[in-house]
Amino acid sequence: MSWLWPEYVNHDLPLTKQERKAIHRDAWMLWWVNRWNIALYLTLPGFYLLTVFFASDVGGLVATLIGGGGLVLKLFRAGAPLALFVICFVVGGAVLQRFRFAPCVYRATRRHGYDVCSRCGYWLRGLDDDTKHCPECGSAREPITEVTAG
Repeated sequence: MSWLWPEYVNHDLPLTKQERKAIHRDAWMLWWVNRWNIALYLTLPGFYLLTVFFASDVGGLVATLIGGGGLVLKLFRAGAPLALFVICFVVGGAVLQRFRFAPCVYRATRRHGYDVCSRCGYWLRGLDDDTKHCPECGSAREPITEVTAG
């Protein structure tokens, strides 16, 4: 199931199951604070609802342009809304998850005291304090802020 919903917490980190759950809980809290995340996710069903009524017409047009008739035309007209659904929710959701949720997980991991890159999640253990950039992605290294208990 990790291909559908990746964990984004570095597997090399020495975390217990409870610590991983706490990091994910904190990441979701960070995600909900940013209203842009909610707005972007709501655009997926909005875009789908605005375009699904034209999808079968576009599918029919594509079938006509490639010279298909009869069964090919019917398949393209029936399959176009399904293809639009996959593009909107599966592909769009995966892209938004990777670029909007993953940074929240990295920030939550940093708040729990682990020195990971805030851009790619790479564990920065063993690096000198003089190292200013992540060796994986090259982004600037940020100081760690730990979460207060309570």
